[in-house]
Amino acid sequence: MKLPLDNLALKAASMALAAMLWYVIAGAKTSEMGLTVPVELQNFPSDLELTGELADAVEVRLRATPGIIQHIGAGDVSAHIDLAGVGEGEHVVHLSASSIRVPFGVTVVRVNPSTIVLDIERTLQKTVPVRPRLAGRPAPGHEVAEVASQPAEVRLAGPKSRVQEVESAFTEPISVEGARAPVSDTVNIGLDDPLLRLIGASRVVVTAQVREVSDTRDFPGLEVEVRGGPATVQPLKVDVVLAGPAAALQAMARGQVRPYVDLTQSPAGPTAAVAVELQGQPVGVTVKEWRPEVVSVRPGRRPPHR
Repeated sequence: MKLPLDNLALKAASMALAAMLWYVIAGAKTSEMGLTVPVELQNFPSDLELTGELADAVEVRLRATPGIIQHIGAGDVSAHIDLAGVGEGEHVVHLSASSIRVPFGVTVVRVNPSTIVLDIERTLQKTVPVRPRLAGRPAPGHEVAEVASQPAEVRLAGPKSRVQEVESAFTEPISVEGARAPVSDTVNIGLDDPLLRLIGASRVVVTAQVREVSDTRDFPGLEVEVRGGPATVQPLKVDVVLAGPAAALQAMARGQVRPYVDLTQSPAGPTAAVAVELQGQPVGVTVKEWRPEVVSVRPGRRPPHR
């Protein structure tokens, strides 16, 4: 009977190979390294928003053979959080080794922090006015009468609670330093809350109406002129106050301010409303008020002064 020497030799070779592999594996060296990796939020619902502080990155401790560790790049590892099906409110997310994407042959030893809290709110949109801003001062004797933007309103979006709190958007300042005439410029729009964003155009045209300093001037005791028929009015004189650029007001003469009553407008009444006419068309000057506004009317000519 022939002994199976060939089988014995094959078995011996297999056992030697197994022992060698065990020795290699058991004696293989391992290395560890720490990485800061980004947090990726997957399947985020389009109608929801994150609020509060969010951990954009986590620290992970990795273990692998030296050859693998030395070749791990910044883009090879990331933390994944699946938000499919989440709703509004506070959500506590636990990060484990299964949450970390790593190359083959790498083991995740630790994740820090291992827990992340996400505050999620519904997305809200809102239209708010634009608040223009100015820089500098106009030339001496001039002032800013009005500031406006075009468009006057913008639309923004963001987490519901943050949108409900905002009242306006602001602009980059436009300079009116030394200006004597209207100033206009196209500027960017800003928002106080970084969680909010603009919908549509992010620039507006801001116009500052610069004019001479406005003032008032009193013209007391001006005689009331009767138009539309003979009559006597009581009182005979009224006090008039004009408003407008200071220089133009100072140039006004009393004779340019003409208070009058028009009897064709109220021929049968015992009283008549006083109106005021400005002669010479002074630029920017208007009638602010006059006292009294109504006078008594008596038909017939006024007796001559003695």
